[in-house]
Amino acid sequence: MRFNSKELTHIVEQGVVDKEGILSMKYKPEGRIFKKEETYITRHCKLKGNLLFYYKNKESKNNRKSSSAPYLRTEPLGVLVLERCTIELDDEIDNAFIIVFEGDEPTYHFATRTETERDEWIQALHLSSYECLKMQLQSLREQIQAKTGRDPVSQPPPTETGMAFETQSGNANTNDEPAMEICLACEDLPNDSSANPPNPFIVIYTINPPQQQTWVQHSHTEVVEKTNSPQFLKTIGFGDSTGIDTNTRIKLTVYHVKERMTGTMSQMGQVIFTVQDVLTSHQMELALPLQGPDPVDCGTVKVMAWADDCKNDKLKKSPCRRRSKRVDTLRPLYRGIITRTFRFDTSDGRVKLLVHEYMAEAKLAFDIPLQLIKLWIDEEKSMIDQIKNLGQMSTRCQHACQEATEHCTSIVMLYEQHYHLISSFKGPSFKPSIKKGDKDLEFAPLNLHLQRMTVINELNDTTSWYDIVTVGAFTAYAQKYKHGGLMKLLQHQKEFYSADGTLSKNTKLDKACQLINSIYKLNVKVNNDCQRLCDIASNGLFSEMKSIAEHITEHVKELVNACDNKLLQGSEELYNAVREEVLYQKTLEMSKNELTESFTDLDMESSTENLSGTNFKKNPSMEPWELSRVNTEAACVCLTSLVESLESVDRTKWLNSISQDVAKLKNFVAVLHNKAVSFMTFLNIMENKGHSKLNYTIKYRRDVCFSHAVTALVTGFMTKLTTHTTDTHFLNQLCQVGMLVQFEGLLSCHSDENGMIEDMIVAVDDLSQVVFKVKVEEQIDEGPVLSLHGKLKYGSQSRFSKTWFNCYCASEGRVV
Repeated sequence: MRFNSKELTHIVEQGVVDKEGILSMKYKPEGRIFKKEETYITRHCKLKGNLLFYYKNKESKNNRKSSSAPYLRTEPLGVLVLERCTIELDDEIDNAFIIVFEGDEPTYHFATRTETERDEWIQALHLSSYECLKMQLQSLREQIQAKTGRDPVSQPPPTETGMAFETQSGNANTNDEPAMEICLACEDLPNDSSANPPNPFIVIYTINPPQQQTWVQHSHTEVVEKTNSPQFLKTIGFGDSTGIDTNTRIKLTVYHVKERMTGTMSQMGQVIFTVQDVLTSHQMELALPLQGPDPVDCGTVKVMAWADDCKNDKLKKSPCRRRSKRVDTLRPLYRGIITRTFRFDTSDGRVKLLVHEYMAEAKLAFDIPLQLIKLWIDEEKSMIDQIKNLGQMSTRCQHACQEATEHCTSIVMLYEQHYHLISSFKGPSFKPSIKKGDKDLEFAPLNLHLQRMTVINELNDTTSWYDIVTVGAFTAYAQKYKHGGLMKLLQHQKEFYSADGTLSKNTKLDKACQLINSIYKLNVKVNNDCQRLCDIASNGLFSEMKSIAEHITEHVKELVNACDNKLLQGSEELYNAVREEVLYQKTLEMSKNELTESFTDLDMESSTENLSGTNFKKNPSMEPWELSRVNTEAACVCLTSLVESLESVDRTKWLNSISQDVAKLKNFVAVLHNKAVSFMTFLNIMENKGHSKLNYTIKYRRDVCFSHAVTALVTGFMTKLTTHTTDTHFLNQLCQVGMLVQFEGLLSCHSDENGMIEDMIVAVDDLSQVVFKVKVEEQIDEGPVLSLHGKLKYGSQSRFSKTWFNCYCASEGRVV
């Protein structure tokens, strides 16, 4: 209950109060803890209904200093709501009583001047509660019914039946579509006893004779306030997938709801008809006069019905209006589908809008997090191998490498545990709110559901679909917000990164991520061009081969120029210096007899040198960086020259002629990429030296939030795609522009919710690294499949790991 002092003053000033007088009220001063300091203070009290107001003193016009002074209202000091409480005698002092509430509510002590006043207040307070009035009403109803044989108050008992006034399903099985649905409206309903428009409410009863002998409450509408011609939005379903008995009798009882809170209502009238009457009527519409308790005109009830497609053989033979809800379109991605149907009038009286509302649980709520966790585990294992392949470091670097390895190992162990817990989870297909703090399921998004509104224009038979994926905030709730959210943590992390030496605000790791992305992108382009060159050599024209060779030359030139980077060269020099330091230390410690063996163990430059790069992972310094770039350029020149010389060669020999040079170029390009990644990995380790705990916290939290975000994104994308597979306009837009995704949060900027917003901002920003790839399949055997991309994220929220994800979505062969 929410109210303010002005509202309370207005309530108590309206009309006459039930009882008013002076009471002594037990008072405990603030800040005092000893009972002996509690005293009784005189208060002026007013009882109105079940509200007991108490004032500092009695308000009176005589309190004014002059007759011209305005009358000042005195606002109450407090109010007690006299519900779920008892009034008891108090032996502490004479003529005292106490008000005791249920639960842990405080007890209030009062006292009067005389015993008579005490008894009068106790009786008034006891009779003021709603529970007491309800008992009195029930007693009077029973007495009248015993004498007349008729209940004077004819209404359904909503409290005992559990009926609520809000919209509910008309079917016992909410997952089963009804065979027939009806919508209701009334016209010319009479006003109530106060000459005001009524608050109509219809209760629906059914009976199937001769099996049933009494009416059974089936469903009800919502309450439409203050209208003589209500149009009820909710529709009522009958039957199920097995059909409906056309002999079923339906009774509609119309009530005027006098008081929503207590469920007080009076019957206005009722009508009875059968399912067969509806099916055989014109356009499945009925207009029936209400039969009231008095022989007067009570208005009319209008019934409009429609049947679902192919639900019953009896319905198939009837020329009835049919409408399919197309729930089957949601079943591949969702389960637990619940439907509601509503019908709206429009400003154009001819147009009726039929609205199907769906709520469904996403099947991908746990599948996508499992795929992500598996990818992250493989990535961390790959990082461990990469750190080991850097070789032995000097003392000042060895601790940093060990720290990074332990960091990756701990993540692998934690994520493997989460993978096992989520994969073995037995329960609903979504994580409910009560589990938002559950660490075992924190990678799964909270309350991931689909809310779909299907709007049908019955005049021109057109349909529109509106889908909203509802999900909890993308935040690591189980990790709490002691140190803030991701934005604050990332800002703290960036403070200990060294600058790149330029006037820009980018750090060395920002530059490293940009460089790796550029090299990766060019590496992919060269490999794709080489594949196209081989395909054309098998079945193509010489002019096409020459064009592709020019593209390869251009991309290789860009790759070599990208590798001519000061940051990359500086990382190489630092790594080589560390390796030389290790070699020098070993040389001093070992004898001359062990020197040769030491050289062999530490470096593989002499006899194992291989320009193809096959042994590169064991030691990045085996081949000078400048030499790798020169070898790549040379391989490109050789391939281009060879292509130009093929014009006079037999066409069947083109592929065999270029295969070896293509493989050599691809190997040298891979060497450049692998070297760049290794040098930048070394730079990443040195930049994060001494901060493994913070890095661990950030990665763990960021992965949890990203898992929530990407699961919701993939769910929404798949829903949209499966709904519009035959929409050529949408598919063209998807290919040319993409899909716009909008996120809306209901979070404030206070307390923990500020940290939630920070988490969600970073998670949504990370979604820019997700790439969707759609492939057409005749039969869909599996859902969307995630894979890691080779790109790194940089900028204000950079991370030196593969944050780009490919999402492969299969669609049916109908896609054009």
